[in-house]
Amino acid sequence: MKILVTGANGIIGANLVRELRADGHEVRALVREKSDLRSLDGLDVQIVVGDVLQPDSLASAVDGCELMFHAAAVFSYWSHPANELKKIAVEGTVNAVHAARRTGVRRVVLTSSSVVLGSGTENVVRDEMGEFNETDAYSIAKAAQEKEAFAHAEKVGVELVAVCPTMSVGPHDYRLGPSNAIICAYLNDPFKVTFPGGINIVSVRDVARGHILLAESGHPGCRYLLGSENLEWSTVHQTISELCGVPGPNSRANHTTSYLAATALEILASFTGKPPLSTRAQAKMVGRYYWYRHNRAAKLGYAPRPAREALADAIGWLLSTSHISMTLHGTLKISPEVYDAWRVHEKSESRFKSNKVNAKTSPPHEHQNHHHPQTSDRTRLGYDSRSFARNRPIA
Repeated sequence: MKILVTGANGIIGANLVRELRADGHEVRALVREKSDLRSLDGLDVQIVVGDVLQPDSLASAVDGCELMFHAAAVFSYWSHPANELKKIAVEGTVNAVHAARRTGVRRVVLTSSSVVLGSGTENVVRDEMGEFNETDAYSIAKAAQEKEAFAHAEKVGVELVAVCPTMSVGPHDYRLGPSNAIICAYLNDPFKVTFPGGINIVSVRDVARGHILLAESGHPGCRYLLGSENLEWSTVHQTISELCGVPGPNSRANHTTSYLAATALEILASFTGKPPLSTRAQAKMVGRYYWYRHNRAAKLGYAPRPAREALADAIGWLLSTSHISMTLHGTLKISPEVYDAWRVHEKSESRFKSNKVNAKTSPPHEHQNHHHPQTSDRTRLGYDSRSFARNRPIA
């Protein structure tokens, strides 16, 4: 089957592309003109340049496909104005639905978010019937996106299934989104501070498999949560400490200290030009529980790995990139679980790239990617791309 994935270079999109190729599908990856394509480097996919805000380019990209995964979005609590977040989320998704209608694509799978189901100050587990109650710009944009997507899909007769991932961690996140950034922020914190509240953590690989499952078996007009385990933040941070061989967590922050710390990080970011590892919008979430159950998807066969395995996989990949500095890397005593996860990752990547065949004929707007920074990133950190497991990091 020929399938279009929008936002294919993002963390969910890049993992979804790999799972689709593993299943033998022909994948067309829609990216923007200046997108960072490292997450797609070496894969046997047809890369086309387009923009979800340009209906004609989107229709051209999906033409000839039988299914569309719409994963294009901006997942950010920093540097993007609220109106921009909402425009990309809502207008881009409406355009995707109409492009599917124009080209005869029967089904669209939308990457939504668990935040559309709300959160609370009590450790209550929510499901797909949860009510939206968030106040940050990103969450508001995602809620509006899903609402408009269902409405327009019903209007034009396109089957739409919404996927609501929880905090998705794992590989191919070169922009360093907020989820993986939480791991980096904790490891970079010299005080190893935790905070109240809780989160549901899931491997992005399982989220990708869940997308495919729901494309095949999801009911049109329904949303499906894709998560794994609900954990207190203290447990999340303790697990990261155990996997990385560092003490902690050593203390517990409250709302005020979290907000002040995030403010300081934002001020620093304004000078460095690099996104802060935490923002005031995120600090406002301290003390809240983003806990969800995925029973609806489980009935269809969704079975995610435990959160600890997801974190080990994410840490292994992060250590192979510049997201974790060489200095910090040298202070860590990496658990065998992380090395094992890295072995599995490298074996999987080798299989994808060794099976690459000649690129398929692409439309005139095909984008050729010749950028290969991954090897230099790994070598800089003291091991080559073949064997993170055999080569201990250089201090």
